[in-house]
Amino acid sequence: MANTFQLLAGADAFLRELGAALDGCQRSLYAQFMTYEGDAVGQAFSDRLAARAAAGADVRLMVDGYTDVVLNDIYPILLHRLGEAREERARTQALFESLRARGVAIQRTAPPGPLGVYLPYRNHKKMVVIDERVAFVGGINISEHNFAWHDFMVRIEGPLVADLAEDFRSTWDGATTPFDTPRPGEDFILNQCAGRYPIFEEVLAMIGRAEQSIVIESPYLLGDYIERALLAAARRGVRVTIILPHASNKLMYRLWSRKLRRRLAHPNAALYGFRGNGGMTHAKLLLVDDRWATFGSFNMIELEGITQKELNVFTGDVDLIEQLQQFVARDLAQSTPLAPVRITGGRFTYFLLHRVFRWWTRCLLRRPDWKGIYC
Repeated sequence: MANTFQLLAGADAFLRELGAALDGCQRSLYAQFMTYEGDAVGQAFSDRLAARAAAGADVRLMVDGYTDVVLNDIYPILLHRLGEAREERARTQALFESLRARGVAIQRTAPPGPLGVYLPYRNHKKMVVIDERVAFVGGINISEHNFAWHDFMVRIEGPLVADLAEDFRSTWDGATTPFDTPRPGEDFILNQCAGRYPIFEEVLAMIGRAEQSIVIESPYLLGDYIERALLAAARRGVRVTIILPHASNKLMYRLWSRKLRRRLAHPNAALYGFRGNGGMTHAKLLLVDDRWATFGSFNMIELEGITQKELNVFTGDVDLIEQLQQFVARDLAQSTPLAPVRITGGRFTYFLLHRVFRWWTRCLLRRPDWKGIYC
């Protein structure tokens, strides 16, 4: 049995198809997101979950601990917005309590730890699995500000859904089943966490195998290994097209990506800044030679790759490849070229953080209690 894929561009398309799938939900509904907030979007999504629980389905919601610290992109260092964050946090906690009272089982993953010391070690996955027959995988989280960004989910039916359900259930039970092995010529999923990097390794392998073209859209593409791989591909004659946010929501990425733009200055490499949706694309995709693609939660930034739990789908499905090509074409029409910049200071802070977290992660992995919670 073959898998089928339907790309759903934007939150409205995702909700429309999700609603149709939920109408047929009878046995189980598994939902996992990194962020889930108590705003109008969170409330509306919660009503959908509670309705299926009321109908007798086994409804489970898994949400990362990030929401306990950062809501609506308000970081604790933004002192002038701490009151707003406290109010949003209170609404979110009240929403979770309401969901529990309405029959939805809720589990929080990866607690931030005292003073947020483990905040970098997130469970970054976003997916919904219904009756183990249909799934939605991509980059959309449940909040108003996430819904305002440019992003997509992919509706999946077929054998892959069982693997996605296994990933969810095993994480729920406290020991995520590792999906580590690429299956050339087949659709497959990979998951990763601190100390285990199969998604990142396969992304590098895909770039290394490219013969004609590479297309990447990412909110935070960055890192020495992936940048060197892309530059090497451009030098051997591969056309490299990269779409980044024109106005990233993360100030540090705006600083760090300046060196990326300079480093990938090559006749075969073209970088674009997406201007739609306030200049923020949160979409994550890699398309190689118009024959093989991956999508999911991995942002393709190496710093996150060594700390976060991720899940990506890899496929050569002809129909999805065509849908991704159309998606990219529409995004390029809303983008402008990013020229190399002369001043690239500040990138040393990224390399410093990368070294620190690589060292700290190795230390943490020696602790079985920590590894059992965050891996």
